[in-house]
Amino acid sequence: MNLYEHEGKVLFAKIGIPVPRGIVVTSPEAVDEAAIEIGFPVVAKCQVLRGGRGKAGGIKFAANKTELDLFTAKLFGLSLGDERVQQLLIEERLSIDRELYAGITFDPKSALPVLMISVQGGVEIELVAAENPLALAKQILDPVQTYRPHQLMALAKQAGLTGPVMIKVAKVLEQLMACYFTYEAVTAEINPLVVLENGDIYAVDAKIEIDDSAVYRQQEIKALKRPDHVGHPLEREAQVAGVSYVRLNETGNIGLICGGAGLGMATMDAVYHHGGIPANFLDLGHATPAKTAAALEIVLKTPGVEGVFVNAYGGMNNCGEIGEGISKVVDALRPRQAIVVKMRGHSQEKGWAMMAERNIPVIKYGTTGEGIHLLMQELKDSMEAVRGNSN
Repeated sequence: MNLYEHEGKVLFAKIGIPVPRGIVVTSPEAVDEAAIEIGFPVVAKCQVLRGGRGKAGGIKFAANKTELDLFTAKLFGLSLGDERVQQLLIEERLSIDRELYAGITFDPKSALPVLMISVQGGVEIELVAAENPLALAKQILDPVQTYRPHQLMALAKQAGLTGPVMIKVAKVLEQLMACYFTYEAVTAEINPLVVLENGDIYAVDAKIEIDDSAVYRQQEIKALKRPDHVGHPLEREAQVAGVSYVRLNETGNIGLICGGAGLGMATMDAVYHHGGIPANFLDLGHATPAKTAAALEIVLKTPGVEGVFVNAYGGMNNCGEIGEGISKVVDALRPRQAIVVKMRGHSQEKGWAMMAERNIPVIKYGTTGEGIHLLMQELKDSMEAVRGNSN
């Protein structure tokens, strides 16, 4: 579950991370009142569940009421991505000296969280990692280990920080870890984490995603309401279908359907190992033909997906029913994407037979890695065939 910026900042503040004073408003009429209470100059920020707001015109600065009134109505009329702006965060404008980045996200290769800090804040961290990897200091986190202040100061120093700023940033890193683990987050980022002209440090943005399977334990998160229009369209479609789907990487080329969260994470690792990029995470849960069909349709609609790997174990689930769902979609849509299935367990022969009828390769006794390797080879063969035809 993704949180709005202002919701993330509430969690930051409870943990002790300094955040600017701000008020959330839901109508143009309430903007002036909020700005007067905070005091000019202010920043007006559209509250949407996507990045790139600044480039899209969703963040505006106002030195006075006249400037604020010029763009208030326009901000409420904006649509950013698939979401129409219905909330603004009116926040004090700080005197910023420099911008940093601090974040924790899940590292699929190590299957552990990774803490990151960079002196290049305010830009996409993926860009920093690609263009200047040495500017990003990383530390894989062991959830059962306690990290001492001197360890975090060493990480901040590795990123290029020194003196009092290094000490203050290390404290924020400690608090960010507390937030990440306390609220069972998948991602917790501050971009930018700013150093003011007086040396104070503030989180002027907050990006937090809570593990969907943990929301029921987190009463504060569970109480948050979401309008029907919020979220990625395919994630909303998956919610209706009763499957857990998360859009991962916009450059991902391999769609995944797995029978269990643990199996799903292991499958993602195998995709990376064999040179692919997972486009999504999808846990079928208790699979039925209808849920399996809906899951396959969703993954096939995921942008960039060239191949789909289905990894199912017929313990709680029934391979025959999973096969029915796959067959229904393949018969109806005749998808262009390559599909490989690893299916074993209850009613496996029935499922295997359905795949054979549709010329879908099945890994019957092999490993997940062998299945991903086969899928990647099919994609390679398909590309070479296209090149051959074009010549």
